[in-house]
Order: sequence, then C-alpha cells, then structure tokens
Amino acid sequence: MTRVTPATLNSGVMAGLQSSLSRLQQTQEQLSSGRRLSRPSDSPVDTVAAMQLRAERKQADQLSRNIDDGMAWLNTSDQALSQTSTVLNRVRTLVLAGANSTNGPEERRAMAAEVDQLREAVLGIANTQYLGRPVFAGTQDTAVAFDPTTGAYAGNTQTVKRTVSPDAASGTLAVSVTGDQAFTTLLADPAAPSGQGLLARISSALRSGDLSALGTSLTQLDRASEAVRSTQTTVGARTNRLLATQAGGEVRADAVAAKLASVEGIDLAKTITDLTLQQTAYQAALGAAAKVVQPSLMDFLR
Repeated sequence: MTRVTPATLNSGVMAGLQSSLSRLQQTQEQLSSGRRLSRPSDSPVDTVAAMQLRAERKQADQLSRNIDDGMAWLNTSDQALSQTSTVLNRVRTLVLAGANSTNGPEERRAMAAEVDQLREAVLGIANTQYLGRPVFAGTQDTAVAFDPTTGAYAGNTQTVKRTVSPDAASGTLAVSVTGDQAFTTLLADPAAPSGQGLLARISSALRSGDLSALGTSLTQLDRASEAVRSTQTTVGARTNRLLATQAGGEVRADAVAAKLASVEGIDLAKTITDLTLQQTAYQAALGAAAKVVQPSLMDFLR
C-alpha cells in the first residue's frame, strides 16, 4: 500500500498545474503568432517539411527575378528592332525616290544626307543598352555592340541566358539576340570591297547617281529588313515562352505558399476553442488545488 503524504500531494498538484499552464502558454503563442510551429521540437516531421517548402519558395522567388530580368532584355531588344524597321522603311522610300529619273543630283544629295542621318540612328539603336550592357553584343564584355566609327560588329555569337524554370532539361532560355543576326550588313559588310555597310553604300550611290547600284541596294535592303523582322519574331516567341513560364511559376508559388500555410499555420477557430477550454480547465484546476492542498501550520512557519 502506497502512503500519500501532504508533500507528495502538493508535488502532484503543482506538476499538474504546471503542465496545464504550459499547454495554455503554447496555445497562446500559436494564436498570437498565427503559426503552429515556433520551434523544431513542436513537430520535427512538420519542421522538415516546412524547411523543404521554404527552400522551394526561395527557388521560385529567384526564378521569378530571372524571368523579370529576361523580360526586360527581350522588351528592350523588341523596342530597338521596331525602331530599326521604321528607319529602314524610310530608307527604302528614299532609295525608290533616288532611283526615279525625275530627281536630279541636288535632290539625290539631299536624300544621301538623310540616309547618313538614318544610318547614325540605326547605329545608335544597334548599341542600345540594358543595365549598362549592349543588348546586341551577345555575351561579349564590350562597351558597344557596333564600332561607332566603322560600324563593325564588336560582339560575339553567344546569347545571354537565364534559368527560368526548375526543369533541368528546358529551364534555361536565351533572352537576347546577337547583332550580326539582327543587323546583318546594314552597318558593315566584310564581303563588300570597301567593307562599307549597306546604308553607307546606299548613300554613296545616291550621291553618285548610280541607278544600277541603287537597284541592287534595294534588293539587299529588303533582305536586311526581313532579317530584322525575323529577329523580332524570335524575340516575340521567346517573350511568349517567358510569359507562359511566368504564369506556371506563379501557380507553383501559390501552391507552395498554401502547403506551407497548412504545415506551419494554425486552424484559427480550433485554436481559439482550444484556448478557451484550456483556460477553463486551468481555472478549474486552480480551484480544485485550493481545496485539496490546505495550508498547514508548518507552511505558515516556513
């Protein structure tokens, strides 16, 4: 037969009150923070799941930043190519006018002067930059994509790439186009005897009144304009792919956020109910302890 002493009774009652108070405190912490997990010991299994989900969310955030950067590269290139197409349309109009025999030398010289200005405009567009880097220079570390004096291409044939998806096979996408692909022979042409680009040759043909050269230049100009449009189509296709990838990434990010909330978060209604029950139980335990544990003369003498 076990002998129960007042000290044993007091110890048991205090242990029960302490346990009840600890549960009450934990529930209050969960309610105030909105999280079920505040330390790994709360649930080791859920803690591991939460760490994995947080790592996945961090990766999704980085991919989102990569997509935004890629979109900026492509949008900058698209705007530049659109401007180039507009300029080339004007050059074509001048070539047709210069090939018309009704225009004399003075008119052609004025047209040549305008073509010179349009060439400078195309050169400036071809050296368009994003965050201090020329968008048409490929991966080459250079200040300009095309030499301001000769118009020679100073970049390389490599494209800037960004990782936009966790898929190892297809997660990397080129977000730039190279200048030699977009501007072909407009600014410089190594195959030409003088190395001059098409726009410079058109200007020379207008000044000299060489109608045969203007006819040839018109055909070449149409091919160069088609190259610009084709490059712009490539940019548009990559932009569409980025937009689709961005939409898919947002869906995945929302799913990860929902999973993380279910692992770490609390059920608000249930937590409030638990807190109310625990407060009631603790008050009842205090009342019962006050009746069971009566102070003795020795308690007062201590």
